[in-house]
Amino acid sequence: MRIERREIWRDLLKAFAAGMLLVLLVDTAAVASSFRFSPRLNRANLIQWREWSRETLDEAKKQDRLIVLALSAVWCHWCHVMDETTYSDDTIIGLLNEKFIPVRVDADMRPDIDNLYNQGGWPSTVIMTPGGEVLDGGNYVPPDEMKERLERAFSLYANEREKITARMEEIKRRRMLMQGSMTGVPDRTDIDGIVELLRGMYDEKNGGFGTGQKFPNPDAMDFLLSVNSRTHDAALKTMVAKTLDRMAQGDVYDRVEGGFFRYATKPDWSEPHYEKMLDVNAGLIRSYANASLAFGRDRDKKVVRESIRYVQANLYDAASGALFGSQDADDSYYKNKNRKKLTKPFVDRTVYADSASLMISALLAASDATGEQGTLQMAVKSGDFMIKNLSRPSGGLFHSFRDGKASLPGLLNDNALFGSALLDLYNATGNRRYLDRAGRVGQAIANRFYDPKAKRFRPSLGAAEVAPLAPGVLAEMNYDLANYRAARFLGRLSRYTRDTYAKKIVKEALTTLSATYRDFTPSAPSYGIALLWNLGEPVEIFILADGNRVREYVSAINKVYAPEKVVRILSLTEDREEIKSYGYKASESVYLCAGKRCSKPIRGPEKAGAELKRFLEETTGK
Repeated sequence: MRIERREIWRDLLKAFAAGMLLVLLVDTAAVASSFRFSPRLNRANLIQWREWSRETLDEAKKQDRLIVLALSAVWCHWCHVMDETTYSDDTIIGLLNEKFIPVRVDADMRPDIDNLYNQGGWPSTVIMTPGGEVLDGGNYVPPDEMKERLERAFSLYANEREKITARMEEIKRRRMLMQGSMTGVPDRTDIDGIVELLRGMYDEKNGGFGTGQKFPNPDAMDFLLSVNSRTHDAALKTMVAKTLDRMAQGDVYDRVEGGFFRYATKPDWSEPHYEKMLDVNAGLIRSYANASLAFGRDRDKKVVRESIRYVQANLYDAASGALFGSQDADDSYYKNKNRKKLTKPFVDRTVYADSASLMISALLAASDATGEQGTLQMAVKSGDFMIKNLSRPSGGLFHSFRDGKASLPGLLNDNALFGSALLDLYNATGNRRYLDRAGRVGQAIANRFYDPKAKRFRPSLGAAEVAPLAPGVLAEMNYDLANYRAARFLGRLSRYTRDTYAKKIVKEALTTLSATYRDFTPSAPSYGIALLWNLGEPVEIFILADGNRVREYVSAINKVYAPEKVVRILSLTEDREEIKSYGYKASESVYLCAGKRCSKPIRGPEKAGAELKRFLEETTGK
């Protein structure tokens, strides 16, 4: 009988969390040292904040003081409010400085720490022992409540430490039960199951998923688009089309400047939280672009173009190619009908590897949909920026780049998303160096991140062997999501490299992960996308050409919606032996293959797109 991990995890979160803190003690010299507070008047800087570091944790142990961890984000409205209220209160400033070790962590700069201790949103406020046992946690905590929490935790630690030990033992026992979850080898029924999960969550009136506050779910859109390209299910097409229409018509979309806000507090996509995130806009640009290719709707292209204009104007440096993380939530600005007279909200000019990689892939999808070469060049320039400034000789990359300094190496999510962006760059340009670098990233993930005992990927190379016994509510979700993305990337890459080891570990990981995707339904489509790449037969497109003709063929091919495609560009002058190994003649042409079925040679870019569309229709039996 399958043990219900969801229920056990919910019970764990209700209990006082406790943990061993041997976590992510990476080289702190690589982490940006400046704290960022609310842009409005506040006194939070009077608190003697420490960075998350080995030295700070040693200080807490030496002084035997509780740690108060503040997880904040530069774009977060309620983080700013907490700076202006709670952390500006004289009594709280005094308490934190005199009786606690206050630690402040930027969630964007340190997603590893945020994942482990986040209490379900931002800000997150955590009171923990020097050894890492979490005594109390919450999100925005107003001043009077904060005083009560601090005093209660101080008293518990001073007088009732045996209760802390007892709670730790209870959590250990429950974790042993969680390890009994059964797994199974995934198959097409899992893909069907994910479709049914989304049908059950779908809001027929407003589009989107769920009936409360609405978060965009680009992976759900892309998953359903891909499934629909095979099944031609009218209901799935309606789910995607209505969701995209309702978002674009709702207040979550900025019809003045373009781009999307992070989420809406109402089911009809109204009353948004006004921060604009690079990753959210990347996902939605990609989804609207893919829908435009799949459905041929001009209104989807309009949203794509307007959203890219927003990114170019606010989150992009045309000189360097840098893509920036976010723009602040400023109600007074976004609610004003005449914004031109107002100062624009603050932009976090930090480049984050994960969100920048997502935007590169989105820009390439947008270029396919609109045919605009400027968008393609923007993606290429941003990709080259990341290769120059965030890539490491080992094949991996740093998480962030700010003020000329790269920080925090070794996060799985960054590597998986950047690897996918590199494959997209290769598909879009035919430039072999992107495929070669993707191969190095893939080797780093397979050789360094994969845990053969757990049969899944480690979320971070900086983590110690023992993690907190009760990590934050985002930990499992983001850990699984990074694994889904790694499995997708390696599954794609192995189609190019024929790497049998990569195929083996991806199969093992997907089997292990088959017990997880139902635990958090919004992430299930991400697992589904990995399955589509690893269970199906992507169409393989062989382009035999040189020079400008390569770009002409690639452009024609990419105008056709083919969600799982492997593009192989073979030079007639440099790859003659490889061409021969496939059994092809060394003459300019395109070949299409899926499974054991291959096309006759297609000659001329003007024919390539139409022949690919016909080939796909015949393959799916449309």
